Amino acid sequence: MLTIALPEELESAVIEAAHRHGQSIDAYLASICADAMLLESDRARVAAFHAGTKPVEHDVARAWLSDLASGRRTECPR
Repeated sequence: MLTIALPEELESAVIEAAHRHGQSIDAYLASICADAMLLESDRARVAAFHAGTKPVEHDVARAWLSDLASGRRTECPR
């Protein structure tokens, strides 16, 4: 379990957003953190690419982007 302290204004914004999405505050924050970790992972892969790691094949990338466009969010291929 993780406990964090948020500035009052940010805490109010998080509570309002969770209610708009019909989620508990814990569930909403967990989904935000999961999205942030996916973004962090993607950034690490971009940095690895710039450092010389072999890129993902075009067909694999296209299939992933098609899934993403249809609302199926999966981890970016490596």
